[in-house]
Amino acid sequence: MKWNQFVCDDAFNIFPKIDDQSVDLTFTSLPDISQGPWGKDIKEYQAFQNKSCDEMARITKPKGFVVISQTDRKINGEILPNHITYYQAMIRNGFKLKDYKIMVRNNPVDKRDMYYFNYQHTLVFTKEGTIKRGGDWLKNIMVYETQRLGNVKGPFNLYVWNEQFIRLILDYPSKENDKVIDPFAGSGVVPYIAKKMKRQYFGIELDKEVYDKSLFNRVAPFEQFMGV
Repeated sequence: MKWNQFVCDDAFNIFPKIDDQSVDLTFTSLPDISQGPWGKDIKEYQAFQNKSCDEMARITKPKGFVVISQTDRKINGEILPNHITYYQAMIRNGFKLKDYKIMVRNNPVDKRDMYYFNYQHTLVFTKEGTIKRGGDWLKNIMVYETQRLGNVKGPFNLYVWNEQFIRLILDYPSKENDKVIDPFAGSGVVPYIAKKMKRQYFGIELDKEVYDKSLFNRVAPFEQFMGV
């Protein structure tokens, strides 16, 4: 498979083209239950989550890392504990939870909301990998300002991860020239920053409207979009 691409496709069309244990870092946030064909069918959505974890586990090297950062959800009068589903799926695939952090995606931290959580669970999995801990990696709770992608309707008007959060994840579990993939790339911010940090990158986004508005396809540079 040719690396250094951001493509509009279904991740499950691309996964079969990726060799077993060939990726150094898989870093993603899976689509929310509202962003696919699942409606409020939790069982179908969790089947998708498990299938995704099986593929991410297959393609990642034993000393590599899988990092998943996503919110839980309130649906059908109950909590949909996405982070527990990912934990169980990755453990089933022989990985261990190497690190765990809370990423607050916008202020105020104590925001009140009946439907959405203001933070993501960031889970760092590996089979045999090690991380030299230091600096901001030692923080257990990280707070960042984030913006929405904009000009996209409904549930696909995604929050775009802050660049400093992505740099932190890329800095510690990966190094220059490592292969980094985001199979559910949304705005394309992970492969975009991976490219800047001299990693081999691959990003996949299924939704054409989101892909067309992605950071790779914007006229204005990422730095202008993020206000940095």
